[in-house]
Amino acid sequence: MSDRHSIYRSILIGLVGGAAGTLAMGQYWTRAAPLVEGSSDGEGSDGGGSQKPKPDQHSIAPLGQVHEPGESSTAALGRLAYEGVAGHAPGKQTRAALSEAVHWGIGAVSGGLYGALAGRGNPVKGAAFGVGLWALVDEGLVPLLGLQDGPAGSPARGHANRLGAHVAYGLGLSLTVLLLDAVLPRD
Repeated sequence: MSDRHSIYRSILIGLVGGAAGTLAMGQYWTRAAPLVEGSSDGEGSDGGGSQKPKPDQHSIAPLGQVHEPGESSTAALGRLAYEGVAGHAPGKQTRAALSEAVHWGIGAVSGGLYGALAGRGNPVKGAAFGVGLWALVDEGLVPLLGLQDGPAGSPARGHANRLGAHVAYGLGLSLTVLLLDAVLPRD
């Protein structure tokens, strides 16, 4: 098999692995994150309380905050793209769909990058890749672009949860890549 065919195969397997990693990340948010967050601080809950999300007072974005208070970075990115194309803000259901599309798209593309860089799956490499994404993208690039609050705008538990979610992503990604690489033909 040629090197070119090999890299395409690795990227394709990585894309599928990225989707599996995104699924693992979702399971982390559903099952593990509530245990880390606890129930006393109420962060991220929509329990009908009177507290509204406040503008980010800890922004590190040179061009300012572009996400709306309480809006996730994927929802902000989806909303901004929609507004750029349509010229107006999306409705509530469209915002939710755009957020999911951005989340899954970034997960798959990141998996393709992992496939191109790492080739075969390895749980240690996958976890390290997840930590790298968390540090460089989630903790660095996303706040710098104003797509989420600055680091000081989130409690330590929030940072720990985002790290845990990215480790789950990396493990789901790498284990899927390892499995697919073993079962799919090489020609």
